[in-house]
Amino acid sequence: MGSTSMRTAGSEELTVRATDNIPGLELTADEREAIRATTDTVLAEDPGRPLEERLERLALHAHGLPLRLRSVLNSFRLTGRPYGGLVISGLPIDESAVGPTPLSYTDTPDGAEAERAAALLLLTGSLLGNPFSYLTQQRGRLVLDVFPVRGHEESQLGSSSTVNLEWHNEDAFHPLRADWLMLFCLRNHDRVPTTFLPIQDVPLDQETSRVLFEDRFVVLPDESHTAAFNEATTGVDEDDWVGRAFKQVAEMNSSPHRTAVLTGDPAAPFVRLDPAFMERDLDDEPAEKALDQVIRSIDDRIQDVVLAPGELLVIDNKRAVHGRRPFEARYDGSDRWLRRINITADLRQSEDRRYGSHGRAIV
Repeated sequence: MGSTSMRTAGSEELTVRATDNIPGLELTADEREAIRATTDTVLAEDPGRPLEERLERLALHAHGLPLRLRSVLNSFRLTGRPYGGLVISGLPIDESAVGPTPLSYTDTPDGAEAERAAALLLLTGSLLGNPFSYLTQQRGRLVLDVFPVRGHEESQLGSSSTVNLEWHNEDAFHPLRADWLMLFCLRNHDRVPTTFLPIQDVPLDQETSRVLFEDRFVVLPDESHTAAFNEATTGVDEDDWVGRAFKQVAEMNSSPHRTAVLTGDPAAPFVRLDPAFMERDLDDEPAEKALDQVIRSIDDRIQDVVLAPGELLVIDNKRAVHGRRPFEARYDGSDRWLRRINITADLRQSEDRRYGSHGRAIV
């Protein structure tokens, strides 16, 4: 795979992948072996206790990962560069040993190699910040699986297949949305592209940008956070803490508030967009025009990133959008399979709204 060299302030050398024009870090054989040794240590330590309940220990073990990997992720965490995200290639995972791609959200991959993938995600995620989840997504499960589900083919969910999963910021509606998102590829025989674009690469005129910085837009919760969806996948008890969280999401849908699409530094802004779940009739012509303009500009420039097993796409969820191209699912255990985690830069922001056995599932 061809590449060109680049440097980012304070980081080790990255390359720009010739196949998809995204910055990347290719791990060496020695680095892979060191990472495998660290995950072996993690998996052997207190094996009867779920990884999700050992987050403090995982964060400590993360300091034992190779220096070059730590340096790149630390620079990304502190500077935001390279803007949008990067790919880490060559992580130690054996696709033939992860087991078949799940078919339903009730499936719980529990093989040793799938557990290794979860450990790799939590270790690398701990170098950026704090892994967390939402009560309203699979009852707060920390490591989520992305694969096609029969019956979801045409939905706007990660489990869809035959339609374009429209680009978006993950959980854009939520006041405590993730700072970073990690997508770790376990299987992708069909080379299904993930779509990706940093907001930094979207040209906007001064007036459009000014309007997008104002609280004139509405983002609604996506279907994966609704009680109806979770009832069909993991079950919902209206009287427990999960059920109460769904009621809060329903209230967000019934009484949405207006927010800005762009915030922060105008030279490198944060972005909040999810066109499939945004109100387009705002009774505000300048806002409608500005929203249409930024959506068209992203549509025109969105790029494809094809992940292979052992490749990790790290996305700055506040400076880039992502989605997925359509494909035909087989439902035979060989379909595309990613594992995913959310990461926050500041766990303290959710101090009074975290639940679950791991204490990281927020409302």
